[in-house]
Amino acid sequence: IGIALYPADAKVPEELIINADQAMYEVKKSGRNGWHFYTEEMQHKSEQRHHLYNALVTAILDDELTFHLQPIITTHSGKTTACEALARWQRADGSWISPVEFVPIAEETGLINQVDYMIMEKAVAALQGINADRAEPIALSVNVSPRLFQTKDQALDRWLELVRSASATVPIIVEITERLLTAESTRTESVLRELAQLGIDISIDDFGTGYSSLSYLTRFPVSKLKIDRSFVSCIGVNPTSETLIETILAMAEKLDIQVVAEGVETEEQLTYLRKRNCHYVQGYLLGRPCDVAEFTARVVQENRLILGR
Repeated sequence: IGIALYPADAKVPEELIINADQAMYEVKKSGRNGWHFYTEEMQHKSEQRHHLYNALVTAILDDELTFHLQPIITTHSGKTTACEALARWQRADGSWISPVEFVPIAEETGLINQVDYMIMEKAVAALQGINADRAEPIALSVNVSPRLFQTKDQALDRWLELVRSASATVPIIVEITERLLTAESTRTESVLRELAQLGIDISIDDFGTGYSSLSYLTRFPVSKLKIDRSFVSCIGVNPTSETLIETILAMAEKLDIQVVAEGVETEEQLTYLRKRNCHYVQGYLLGRPCDVAEFTARVVQENRLILGR
């Protein structure tokens, strides 16, 4: 419920309704039932959202969106075996808009489907070039929003066609959220099974922070779990988080599921994960997100060191 008061918040019915609606939006955004009074700060936030939305629409049309690649490392060998494509937005004037700002707007408005498609299309082309001379190709991990599976237009079919064609030349990992798997959608299950049949890995992102039911790990063709950074950051600090990490690793081993720990930032965290046989690690300690040129230079240098040249 959103509440706007006369005459403090507005003096005409139309404005009161708009303001009450903005207050209701704040309640919905919190993910809880309840009520909220309208404030001038809400109006300011609403105007900012509207401005950013219009700018994002223009950015999509003007092809301003790009991506950075963050390496995913095999824990024991230290080799880069995959990378995650992360959306980035550089304005025509050279300034950058943080994904923390524009991704939530894209999610709320449905623009995320176009954003995800653009990022994947560009990243696939980049990985095709990077893998051209490699004996062991680097896999590309891409994020997909639950909204893609809810849309009634052709966005899902278009995305699937891109994934099918890309997987012929680049190993693909599709990162989804627990929320998508708990939606009880036969459409979702059908699509994920088709992807698995194509040899595409299905990875659950931010594992452990969402819903409590684990039945989807046997129902869906999940091949990877990503331990959320909130647990990794507590290694050496919070014994409860360490217990949860060890439980996830033990469960994954029994289910023959590989595990990626994200947000690794210290040697202590890396040593802990290595000792407990976590398969892959990702984070600033191993490599920050970077543009294609920097990522390419990294893997070329890494390959030379492995070959001893």
